[in-house]
Formats: sequence, structure tokens, C-alpha cells
Amino acid sequence: MAVELLILTVYFICVVYVLYQMALSVEAKLEDQFEIVWREQEQLEAYINSQLQQQDLYQVRAEVKADWRVIKEKEGREKRIRIAFVVLAFFDEKEEIGSIRLDIKPFGRQALTPPIKEIVVEVNNQLPNRQVLINWDYSAISMFGQPGQRTIRKIPGQPIDLLPSQALTVVNPGFKSVSMLINEAALNRPENQVALSVGSNLIDFQKISDMKEQMRQYRLQMVMWVRSTLHPNSHALQIILPFDFQIKVLPDHVALPVLSWLLKFNPFALIAQKSR
Repeated sequence: MAVELLILTVYFICVVYVLYQMALSVEAKLEDQFEIVWREQEQLEAYINSQLQQQDLYQVRAEVKADWRVIKEKEGREKRIRIAFVVLAFFDEKEEIGSIRLDIKPFGRQALTPPIKEIVVEVNNQLPNRQVLINWDYSAISMFGQPGQRTIRKIPGQPIDLLPSQALTVVNPGFKSVSMLINEAALNRPENQVALSVGSNLIDFQKISDMKEQMRQYRLQMVMWVRSTLHPNSHALQIILPFDFQIKVLPDHVALPVLSWLLKFNPFALIAQKSR
């Protein structure tokens, strides 16, 4: 009887241990473990408005806003996420005539997987008679304390080298543009290949936890122009947009009650008690 009880006890402990490890693995994929936030939003707003006042070409006011958005995941479930964006509102006297909205992704809470392959910039031009132009060769991305590198906009096909200038992104009145960005370090040339390819992820969350907090930062600095379509030879409004991001490691929490029970149950504690 004692031998049978011992065998059952060992079997039970082994089963619980396997379930415990499965719970750890599943929970790591299900829960949001990181959060990407904008650093110094008020300073960004003040910096942009200072540039607008110095040029005094249009009546413009910059504002950093935050909101919630509902998205659908691959499994069909809806997820509520936090977003932040910049709005440049243009006025004629005191009446608003249109705006430019810039969304930078990723933003908000992120799971351990998948890694982030690129930064996505969405520009929505709701201005009459004005184009928005973005110069990617003058823009830069700096990752985790490394020196800034030229921003590379991903386009169909594979580039052979980085010497040619990149085409400007032009957003006409009433249109929207979506650009996927990487830095030069993300490109490499595979052996015996002529074309460059994207070789590394921009953000690998599995490496973030081991970084010091002050190193979990990155920056996208964009150079944007706003030009009149009625007077193309007139001076264009030039704006430098420095977006600074911080990756926060969220405290551990458990999303599913069943996994919570398994994670709280420590099979090694049971073994220690029985050995006394």
C-alpha cells in the first residue's frame, strides 16, 4: 500500500509539474508584458509649436492627443488598445480649415511575441490645397542608446545598396499615407546575394527584460514639409518631429484563472513538505 501511494504521489507531482510549465509557456504568450509609451509628450508639443511660431507661415497649432481604439485580433476577438497621435490644426483667422494627423506604431501594451519588425507611420492629410512631404533621408532612427541611423522606408522589391536617395513620401490633400520604417542596421546582404534583405527585428522583447531601464528607449526623428499646391514655389513649412519612446516592463500578472491556480501551486513546495 505504501509503495502504491508513493507511486501515485510521484505521478501526481510529475503531472502537476508538466502542467505548471505549460501554464508558464502559455501565459507568456497570452499576457501583455511590455508597454510602449511616448516620453516627454508635453515637451514634444512645445517643441513643435516653437518651430511653427518661428516660421510664422501659417496659423498652426500642434497638439499631442491620446485615445482608445478597438482592434480585431487574428482569432476574431476584439481588443481595446491605447493610442497617441499628433495633430497639426491649421486656421484661417479663428476658424479651423483642416489638420494633419500623425500616428506612430507600435504603441501601448505588447506581448512577448511576436517581435516588432518595423515602425509604422501613418500620415492623414485633411488640409485643402496643401501637400505633406516627408524626407526619409533626413530622418533617423536611434535604438537603445545606439547612434542614430538613416531611416529606410520599406518598399516592394529588394534594394541593392543604400547609396541612392529615397523618394519623398507625398501626401496630397484628402489622402492618407502609411509607411513602414527600419534603420540601416536592420539590413544585411546574405552570402552570395546581390540584393539587401531585412535581417533582424527592430525590437526583440525577449531581450528587453535584460536591459537597464535607461536603455529601453528609442527615437524616431522625422523631417516633414507642408507646401501649398496653389503656390508651389512659395516657402514650405519645415518641421522636425522627434518622437521618443520608452519600453516599460509590466509587473507579472495572470490573465486566466486556471493558469493562476497552476502558477500559484508550487510542486517543489509539496516535495519539501513531504520530505520533512
